[in-house]
Amino acid sequence: MWWKLLIGGILGLLVGHYVVPGYWLWVIIGLVLGYLADVWTDRQGKAGRSEN
Repeated sequence: MWWKLLIGGILGLLVGHYVVPGYWLWVIIGLVLGYLADVWTDRQGKAGRSEN
């Protein structure tokens, strides 16, 4: 989970360097997207295990 949040935060910093309104908004968006990616992959894994 933590590496997805880290990747989201880093991507947010990179985007925030070039896109207005700046770093903090994009870091928060990146962290939220990293969390949602973790939730989505966790649910996909549980769905795959329940089918078998």
